[in-house]
Parts: sequence; C-alpha cells; structure tokens
Amino acid sequence: MNVGLVRRGLHASHALAALALLATGVLLGAPDLRARLLGGYGREIAAWHDVGAYAFLAAPLLALALAARPLAVDLRARLGPPEGLTWRKLHIALTLALSACLSASGLALWAGDGVPTAVYDGALELHVAATWALGVTLPIHLVAARRKLAARVREILRGGPDDALFDPELDPDD
Repeated sequence: MNVGLVRRGLHASHALAALALLATGVLLGAPDLRARLLGGYGREIAAWHDVGAYAFLAAPLLALALAARPLAVDLRARLGPPEGLTWRKLHIALTLALSACLSASGLALWAGDGVPTAVYDGALELHVAATWALGVTLPIHLVAARRKLAARVREILRGGPDDALFDPELDPDD
C-alpha cells in the first residue's frame, strides 16, 4: 500500500469531515444564526454533525487498517529527531492533539447521560476550546499550504506533476 496515497486520502477525508463538523458545530452553538440561515432545524443539524463525527473518527481507523506500520514510520520520519522544533513538527503535534481532544470530548458529549455532569461539562468546555483552536489554525494551515495546494491542483488537471511548482528538495512530504 502506498503510504503517501493513504496519507493524502486521510488528510482529504479528515479535512472534509472537519469542515462539516466546524460548520454544523457553529450552527448548533449559534441558534440565532441557525434560525436566520435555515429557519431552525436544530435536530437535522445535530444529525449531520453526528455523520461528520462518524467520518472524522472512521478516517484514521481506516487509514490505520490499511497501512498502520508505514504510517507510523512516516510519522516518525516527519517528526524527526527530538532536537530542533520546527513549525512543521509543531503543526503535526497540534493537529494530532486537536483531533484527539475533539474526538474524546465529542464522544463524551455524545454519551450524554452516560457520563457524570462534571465530565460532560468539562468535555463541553474542551470541545469548544479545541473548536476555537481549530478555527484559528485552519486559515494559517491553508495559507501555509497554498503553494503545495496549487501544485496538486495543477498536477490533477494536467495528469502529472507540475515540475515548475513541485520541487522534491523543498517538499519532503512525497
């Protein structure tokens, strides 16, 4: 199994699920906005939020089922030696931490009455804080990835790599 293909598939599916969760979560947390945009429909939005959560949780599980060992090797290579903290390493660690926080707190919220009130309240606070962190870091991520994104789009449209924009020396991802 091609680890780069699995990683890109995981990234794409996680990105789509995260955007769906962010949009539906904002609508769930802002009932006035939801009423103005959609006329209410809180239960339908909650159901779509659940669908996005299932996709968000299923994507890494599927990726691990397909290529657990190569993904672990790839992640260790990306994080590299412990000395020298770079923006890239920090970004990967933040992404993994946010995903874990959002997943764990979301599962606690989903359990609802099955967890103690203090755990539920803490999970809600953590979920909201992690969502804000995601909302703030997402535009930074998109700006940082714009060159690579443009190269990928051109590659897909032309049916091959765009050598003018894709330099493997500058982009050790692939």
